[in-house]
Amino acid sequence: MTEPRTSLDALAALVQGAITANLSEASTAGLVALEERAARSSECLEILASVPPLAVIIRYGEARKTETARLSGLLERLIIEGGIALAYAARDLDAQASAALVGAMRKADEAIKLVEPEQDVLDAWRNGLAAVLDGSRSTALVAGCAAHLLYEAGHLSAEAAAGLIERRLSPGTPVTEAAGFFEGFFSTAGQRLIYDESLRGAVDAWLKSLDEDAFIAHLPLLRRVFSHLDSMERRRLIEAVLGRVRRLPVGLTSTPNGDEAWRRHLERLGPLLMSGNGNG
Repeated sequence: MTEPRTSLDALAALVQGAITANLSEASTAGLVALEERAARSSECLEILASVPPLAVIIRYGEARKTETARLSGLLERLIIEGGIALAYAARDLDAQASAALVGAMRKADEAIKLVEPEQDVLDAWRNGLAAVLDGSRSTALVAGCAAHLLYEAGHLSAEAAAGLIERRLSPGTPVTEAAGFFEGFFSTAGQRLIYDESLRGAVDAWLKSLDEDAFIAHLPLLRRVFSHLDSMERRRLIEAVLGRVRRLPVGLTSTPNGDEAWRRHLERLGPLLMSGNGNG
């Protein structure tokens, strides 16, 4: 009977623990097993989950010099392979699988920033994110996350991000896909809506395009996104939206029903923003 294989991310965590505990023989044996397992792994989620523990070892100097050199080479290979595997892994996922991949992508991205790899390694990761964003079969939630990570890295300008969100949240896009992209982009970046008028305008346009039934159906999603804002941030976001009402673009004038329409829009958004996660 064949023994079950230890997953790559589990091996990485075991190696991290052995090195932290200064267990020389265990860490050496673990490194060998980790390298062998990495050479056979093609599972994107498993690869991405192995990046954070290795990055912690390298960044905080817990390993010996020889171990660090081996780990650095292995980590770079895993980052490159993870980037290559991303576009395929993001295709046609159900809700549970897409949420798991998004979580792994965010943790891997933070770990990559931690170790500051060579530019070619970083480019491989960013190219993988871009491939997810451009993929016609990429699950909307994962594509939104990829867009957010590229935006935060400066590989997607504010103008390009606003245009992208406007297209992804356009009335012609199925509501579930638009909602998925919105959550993927903003679930950890809701505060961006306070400071970036272009992004805020694109989201405003989408929310106003929803009929009452669609809006109510997506209240849980919107609450999840805005729950990451603290009470002050939620208040500032409401004030920013109100500011858009008061300052019309040059050459435009209020329509007879304009103020009333905006008032109704804000009545819908106000309780949603202020309810948050119990901080306000």
